[in-house]
Amino acid sequence: MQKILIANRGEIAIRIAQTCKKMNLIPCGIYSDADTSSLHVKHCKEAINIGGRLPQESYLDIAKIIDAAKKLDCNLIHPGYGFLSENQKFTKICKREGITFIGPSTEAMGLTGDKVQAKKIASKVAPVIEGREISNETDALTLSEKIGFPVILKAVEGGGGRGLRIVKKIEDLKQAFLSSKNESVLGFGSDRIYIEKYIENPRHIEVQILSDNSEILHLGERECSIQRRHQKLIEETPSPALSHEKRNQITDIAKNIIKELDYDNAGTVEFLYKNGEFYFMEVNARIQVEHPITELVTGIDIVEQQIQIATGKGLLIKQKDINFKGHAIECRINAEHPLSFIPYPGIVKNFIPPKGTNIRVDTALYSGYSIPIYYDSLISKLICWGSSRNEIIEKMKNALFEFRISGIPSTIPFHISALNDTRFVDGKYDTSFIDKLTTFSEKKGEIAAAIFAQIPKKLQLVKTDEKNNQDKWMKNRLGWISKYDIERNLSGWV
Repeated sequence: MQKILIANRGEIAIRIAQTCKKMNLIPCGIYSDADTSSLHVKHCKEAINIGGRLPQESYLDIAKIIDAAKKLDCNLIHPGYGFLSENQKFTKICKREGITFIGPSTEAMGLTGDKVQAKKIASKVAPVIEGREISNETDALTLSEKIGFPVILKAVEGGGGRGLRIVKKIEDLKQAFLSSKNESVLGFGSDRIYIEKYIENPRHIEVQILSDNSEILHLGERECSIQRRHQKLIEETPSPALSHEKRNQITDIAKNIIKELDYDNAGTVEFLYKNGEFYFMEVNARIQVEHPITELVTGIDIVEQQIQIATGKGLLIKQKDINFKGHAIECRINAEHPLSFIPYPGIVKNFIPPKGTNIRVDTALYSGYSIPIYYDSLISKLICWGSSRNEIIEKMKNALFEFRISGIPSTIPFHISALNDTRFVDGKYDTSFIDKLTTFSEKKGEIAAAIFAQIPKKLQLVKTDEKNNQDKWMKNRLGWISKYDIERNLSGWV
């Protein structure tokens, strides 16, 4: 039996381990000093402590990960998402060491990782937003005046919302340029920046692709427009915004882009969509956080397909074999303050996920677990699937009400509020959704405010957040938190 090193942590490591066992591969893991009690370790046949606490000392340390693979005698590495999953240097070293990287080729990774180059290639077959790479403030000013404000600055080699700066007037450009470059250097080791025209309040739609260099398949699209600071919070498939004709159009464009990039393995082609037009954004050369909704609608194990492609066995399916059934929604549950989304690590007193038909929970959480401060605040993904969108919205709301997490606050109250918003129910929303989020219950909001007033430490945190926060929806006080949310989420704070 072959051994595979899962070079990641948390729920995605558990998710990959499950498929490895199904494929008769031996899952092996790594963990940092901060993750000695992490649940993903128990899902691996063998695991090595690679030390450190910060990502740079552990899950981003290529030398430590390669050394772990050798010690565990692993000839395969799956990077999951985040960390080294889109690091071309990592793929090159894996290749040099004779280790199969579960992902695209080094060449394809290089093209997708350079957003300027990827955009240039994609422009041959897809509409793109006007813009280009800039090297200095003068260049930034000249280009911004040419294409017109608002503009958006992005890290050429970045992702995940880091380095993004929206500039609506010329006076703010200099500071945005400097802060974007600084964040890019800290996050990705590169200060390359590009500027493009900012499309206000579009929809964010992406297409899941599988390619083995002989055939390119699509697994449909995902709607990812509900975001905060360019971080996705709720995803669904299929998108309620697309007609049959538009769906065929965007999936065909995505496949053509993948062909131009000579891309292999699983990947996601991301687009902005407004006024009936699609604009190419980027290709994510890894498995996505939101991949479960696609798996539920198609019945296809994307991790399994990744492994089959990377090991040279190729795709197990054809486009004609893919049957899209029903609708699926995913809510990303984060350990965050339910008003400001500020990360809130701590000890989980009680964790009881919802259960039921067509409910999936991907998580590494358990009662008594101490959430580290060093990593992403995602603690659980709640996914519901069924025959219709209306059915799944109701199923998801019920599942959220059943979800029990105490000891720390979570974003569950936000999700309940979002799913009760008429814009979401009607499928008529865009990336401005959170800015315009309306109060779910004013009366219960007053109850919430009264309870916060009895918790001085937490009240001070809320006051600080309200003072510093720029988002309009925060000014609804605590109105969208229901009495249920108060009892469940706040009781564990004291």
